[in-house]
Amino acid sequence: MNTAAPPTAPPAVVAEGLAFGYASGGGLTRADLTLDAGTMAAVEGPSGSGKSTLLALLGLILSPAAGSLHITGTDTGSLSTAGRDLLRRRSIGIVLQDLGLLPFLNAWENVAAAFGPRLARHRTEARALLGDLGMAELADARVTELSGGQRQRIAVARAAVKRPVLVLADEPTSGLDPRTADAVMTALRSCAERGAAVLLVTHDPAVAAGCDRRHVLDGGVLPAADSSDDREPAVGLRDAREGSLG
Repeated sequence: MNTAAPPTAPPAVVAEGLAFGYASGGGLTRADLTLDAGTMAAVEGPSGSGKSTLLALLGLILSPAAGSLHITGTDTGSLSTAGRDLLRRRSIGIVLQDLGLLPFLNAWENVAAAFGPRLARHRTEARALLGDLGMAELADARVTELSGGQRQRIAVARAAVKRPVLVLADEPTSGLDPRTADAVMTALRSCAERGAAVLLVTHDPAVAAGCDRRHVLDGGVLPAADSSDDREPAVGLRDAREGSLG
Protein backbone atom coordinates (compact mmCIF):
# COMPACT_ATOMS: atom_id res chain seq x y z
CA MET A 1 0.00 0.00 0.00
CA ASN A 2 1.27 3.44 -0.92
CA THR A 3 1.54 5.45 2.30
CA ALA A 4 3.28 8.47 0.80
CA ALA A 5 1.77 11.77 1.83
CA PRO A 6 -0.10 13.62 -0.92
CA PRO A 7 1.90 16.42 -2.54
CA THR A 8 1.51 19.77 -0.86
CA ALA A 9 0.31 22.61 -3.06
CA PRO A 10 2.86 25.42 -3.34
CA PRO A 11 2.04 28.79 -1.80
CA ALA A 12 0.07 31.13 -4.01
CA VAL A 13 2.90 33.68 -3.87
CA VAL A 14 6.55 33.48 -2.90
CA ALA A 15 8.54 36.71 -3.35
CA GLU A 16 12.19 36.75 -2.33
CA GLY A 17 14.35 39.85 -2.46
CA LEU A 18 12.11 41.70 -4.91
CA ALA A 19 13.53 45.09 -5.82
CA PHE A 20 12.68 47.83 -8.30
CA GLY A 21 13.94 51.39 -8.61
CA TYR A 22 12.81 54.43 -10.57
CA ALA A 23 15.13 56.87 -12.29
CA SER A 24 13.61 59.65 -10.20
CA GLY A 25 14.22 57.71 -6.98
CA GLY A 26 12.07 55.60 -4.72
CA GLY A 27 10.62 52.19 -5.44
CA LEU A 28 11.25 48.96 -3.59
CA THR A 29 14.57 48.03 -1.97
CA ARG A 30 13.72 44.50 -0.84
CA ALA A 31 10.46 42.61 -0.36
CA ASP A 32 10.09 39.09 1.00
CA LEU A 33 6.57 37.71 1.15
CA THR A 34 4.83 34.33 1.18
CA LEU A 35 1.05 34.05 0.80
CA ASP A 36 -0.96 30.85 0.98
CA ALA A 37 -4.23 30.24 -0.82
CA GLY A 38 -7.21 31.42 1.20
CA THR A 39 -5.17 33.99 3.14
CA MET A 40 -6.11 37.67 3.35
CA ALA A 41 -3.14 39.91 4.12
CA ALA A 42 -2.60 43.64 4.48
CA VAL A 43 0.48 45.73 3.76
CA GLU A 44 0.69 48.96 5.73
CA GLY A 45 3.15 51.77 5.27
CA PRO A 46 3.48 55.51 4.77
CA SER A 47 3.06 57.18 1.40
CA GLY A 48 6.11 56.65 -0.77
CA SER A 49 7.17 53.48 1.03
CA GLY A 50 6.82 51.32 -2.09
CA LYS A 51 3.34 49.82 -1.65
CA SER A 52 2.13 50.57 -5.17
CA THR A 53 5.42 49.31 -6.61
CA LEU A 54 4.99 46.07 -4.67
CA LEU A 55 1.50 45.58 -6.11
CA ALA A 56 2.76 46.27 -9.62
CA LEU A 57 5.52 43.68 -9.21
CA LEU A 58 3.20 41.04 -7.75
CA GLY A 59 0.66 41.80 -10.47
CA LEU A 60 3.31 41.24 -13.18
CA ILE A 61 2.88 44.79 -14.42
CA LEU A 62 6.52 45.58 -13.61
CA SER A 63 9.50 43.23 -13.85
CA PRO A 64 11.80 43.23 -10.82
CA ALA A 65 15.35 44.52 -11.08
CA ALA A 66 16.38 41.86 -8.55
CA GLY A 67 14.87 38.96 -6.67
CA SER A 68 12.44 36.23 -7.63
CA LEU A 69 8.68 35.82 -7.76
CA HIS A 70 6.83 32.50 -7.93
CA ILE A 71 3.08 32.30 -8.53
CA THR A 72 1.77 28.85 -7.51
CA GLY A 73 5.23 27.46 -8.12
CA THR A 74 5.81 29.12 -11.50
CA ASP A 75 9.02 31.15 -11.67
CA THR A 76 7.79 34.33 -13.32
CA GLY A 77 11.36 35.36 -14.12
CA SER A 78 11.62 32.47 -16.56
CA LEU A 79 8.59 33.58 -18.57
CA SER A 80 8.54 35.60 -21.76
CA THR A 81 6.55 38.84 -21.89
CA ALA A 82 3.68 36.93 -23.49
CA GLY A 83 3.92 34.26 -20.81
CA ARG A 84 3.77 36.85 -18.04
CA ASP A 85 0.76 38.50 -19.66
CA LEU A 86 -1.01 35.14 -19.93
CA LEU A 87 -0.27 34.27 -16.30
CA ARG A 88 -1.58 37.66 -15.17
CA ARG A 89 -4.81 37.30 -17.15
CA ARG A 90 -5.43 33.77 -15.91
CA SER A 91 -4.24 33.89 -12.33
CA ILE A 92 -4.30 37.46 -10.98
CA GLY A 93 -7.19 39.81 -10.26
CA ILE A 94 -6.44 43.47 -9.55
CA VAL A 95 -8.67 46.06 -7.86
CA LEU A 96 -7.30 49.42 -8.96
CA GLN A 97 -7.57 52.52 -6.80
CA ASP A 98 -9.43 54.30 -9.61
CA LEU A 99 -11.47 51.08 -10.17
CA GLY A 100 -11.24 51.25 -13.97
CA LEU A 101 -14.93 50.46 -14.48
CA LEU A 102 -16.48 51.18 -17.88
CA PRO A 103 -19.26 53.79 -17.51
CA PHE A 104 -21.14 52.65 -20.62
CA LEU A 105 -21.63 49.14 -19.21
CA ASN A 106 -23.89 47.98 -16.40
CA ALA A 107 -22.71 46.16 -13.28
CA TRP A 108 -22.75 42.58 -14.56
CA GLU A 109 -21.22 43.62 -17.89
CA ASN A 110 -18.31 45.25 -16.06
CA VAL A 111 -17.73 42.02 -14.14
CA ALA A 112 -17.98 39.90 -17.30
CA ALA A 113 -15.50 42.22 -19.05
CA ALA A 114 -12.76 40.40 -17.12
CA PHE A 115 -13.13 37.57 -19.64
CA GLY A 116 -12.90 39.77 -22.73
CA PRO A 117 -15.30 41.47 -25.13
CA ARG A 118 -17.88 38.66 -25.47
CA LEU A 119 -19.82 39.67 -22.40
CA ALA A 120 -22.98 37.63 -22.94
CA ARG A 121 -21.06 34.36 -22.68
CA HIS A 122 -20.27 35.12 -19.05
CA ARG A 123 -23.54 36.73 -17.98
CA THR A 124 -24.48 33.85 -15.66
CA GLU A 125 -21.13 33.81 -13.85
CA ALA A 126 -21.07 37.58 -13.44
CA ARG A 127 -24.61 37.83 -12.12
CA ALA A 128 -24.09 34.88 -9.76
CA LEU A 129 -21.01 36.49 -8.21
CA LEU A 130 -22.78 39.82 -7.78
CA GLY A 131 -25.51 37.87 -6.00
CA ASP A 132 -22.94 36.31 -3.70
CA LEU A 133 -21.75 39.81 -2.84
CA GLY A 134 -25.27 41.01 -2.04
CA MET A 135 -25.66 43.03 -5.24
CA ALA A 136 -28.09 40.91 -7.25
CA GLU A 137 -30.65 43.72 -7.43
CA LEU A 138 -28.03 46.08 -8.90
CA ALA A 139 -26.71 43.76 -11.62
CA ASP A 140 -28.44 45.70 -14.40
CA ALA A 141 -27.66 49.17 -13.06
CA ARG A 142 -25.23 51.45 -14.84
CA VAL A 143 -22.13 52.05 -12.77
CA THR A 144 -22.71 55.80 -13.05
CA GLU A 145 -25.90 55.28 -11.02
CA LEU A 146 -24.15 53.51 -8.14
CA SER A 147 -22.46 54.70 -4.96
CA GLY A 148 -18.72 54.59 -4.42
CA GLY A 149 -18.99 51.51 -2.23
CA GLN A 150 -21.18 49.70 -4.74
CA ARG A 151 -18.74 50.48 -7.54
CA GLN A 152 -15.89 49.24 -5.35
CA ARG A 153 -17.67 45.91 -4.83
CA ILE A 154 -18.21 45.60 -8.57
CA ALA A 155 -14.46 46.08 -9.03
CA VAL A 156 -13.83 43.32 -6.48
CA ALA A 157 -16.27 41.04 -8.32
CA ARG A 158 -14.51 41.72 -11.62
CA ALA A 159 -11.18 40.82 -10.04
CA ALA A 160 -12.59 37.61 -8.56
CA VAL A 161 -14.90 36.27 -11.28
CA LYS A 162 -12.21 34.20 -13.03
CA ARG A 163 -11.29 32.55 -9.69
CA PRO A 164 -7.72 33.87 -9.71
CA VAL A 165 -4.92 32.55 -7.57
CA LEU A 166 -4.13 36.06 -6.33
CA VAL A 167 -6.27 39.17 -5.79
CA LEU A 168 -4.48 42.50 -5.29
CA ALA A 169 -6.31 45.58 -4.01
CA ASP A 170 -4.90 49.11 -3.87
CA GLU A 171 -6.44 51.10 -0.98
CA PRO A 172 -9.83 49.39 -1.48
CA THR A 173 -11.59 51.31 1.33
CA SER A 174 -10.09 54.75 0.70
CA GLY A 175 -12.69 57.51 1.03
CA LEU A 176 -15.48 55.17 2.17
CA ASP A 177 -17.50 55.46 5.37
CA PRO A 178 -17.02 52.62 7.90
CA ARG A 179 -20.22 50.74 6.97
CA THR A 180 -19.45 50.81 3.26
CA ALA A 181 -15.80 49.94 3.88
CA ASP A 182 -16.95 46.93 5.89
CA ALA A 183 -19.03 45.74 2.92
CA VAL A 184 -16.00 46.04 0.64
CA MET A 185 -13.85 44.09 3.09
CA THR A 186 -16.54 41.39 3.24
CA ALA A 187 -16.37 41.17 -0.55
CA LEU A 188 -12.59 40.78 -0.41
CA ARG A 189 -12.93 38.17 2.33
CA SER A 190 -15.23 36.21 0.02
CA CYS A 191 -12.38 36.07 -2.52
CA ALA A 192 -10.19 34.38 0.10
CA GLU A 193 -13.01 32.00 0.97
CA ARG A 194 -13.16 31.06 -2.72
CA GLY A 195 -9.49 30.05 -2.47
CA ALA A 196 -7.56 33.14 -3.58
CA ALA A 197 -4.69 34.74 -1.73
CA VAL A 198 -5.76 38.34 -1.16
CA LEU A 199 -3.28 41.16 -0.60
CA LEU A 200 -4.38 44.72 -0.01
CA VAL A 201 -2.44 47.87 0.77
CA THR A 202 -3.89 50.37 3.21
CA HIS A 203 -3.17 53.31 5.48
CA ASP A 204 -6.00 52.29 7.80
CA PRO A 205 -5.03 50.18 10.85
CA ALA A 206 -8.64 49.07 11.28
CA VAL A 207 -8.69 47.68 7.74
CA ALA A 208 -5.41 45.86 8.36
CA ALA A 209 -6.82 44.41 11.59
CA GLY A 210 -9.58 42.78 9.55
CA CYS A 211 -7.02 40.66 7.69
CA ASP A 212 -5.36 37.37 8.65
CA ARG A 213 -1.86 38.81 8.40
CA ARG A 214 -0.38 42.29 8.66
CA HIS A 215 2.89 43.35 7.07
CA VAL A 216 4.65 46.71 7.31
CA LEU A 217 6.51 48.18 4.34
CA ASP A 218 8.77 51.05 5.30
CA GLY A 219 11.63 52.68 3.44
CA GLY A 220 11.19 50.28 0.56
CA VAL A 221 11.75 47.21 2.75
CA LEU A 222 9.19 44.47 3.45
CA PRO A 223 10.80 41.93 5.80
CA ALA A 224 9.93 38.26 5.70
CA ALA A 225 7.26 37.21 8.19
CA ASP A 226 6.87 33.96 10.07
CA SER A 227 4.71 31.77 7.84
CA SER A 228 3.58 29.51 10.70
CA ASP A 229 -0.10 29.50 11.60
CA ASP A 230 0.14 31.83 14.59
CA ARG A 231 -2.02 34.58 13.20
CA GLU A 232 -4.65 36.27 15.31
CA PRO A 233 -8.26 35.70 14.27
CA ALA A 234 -9.45 38.32 11.81
CA VAL A 235 -12.06 40.75 13.08
CA GLY A 236 -14.69 42.76 11.28
CA LEU A 237 -13.80 46.28 10.24
CA ARG A 238 -16.36 47.89 12.51
CA ASP A 239 -15.22 45.74 15.44
CA ALA A 240 -11.61 46.76 14.75
CA ARG A 241 -12.53 50.44 14.67
CA GLU A 242 -14.47 50.13 17.93
CA GLY A 243 -11.55 48.30 19.53
CA SER A 244 -9.15 51.05 18.53
CA LEU A 245 -11.40 53.56 20.26
CA GLY A 246 -11.88 51.51 23.40
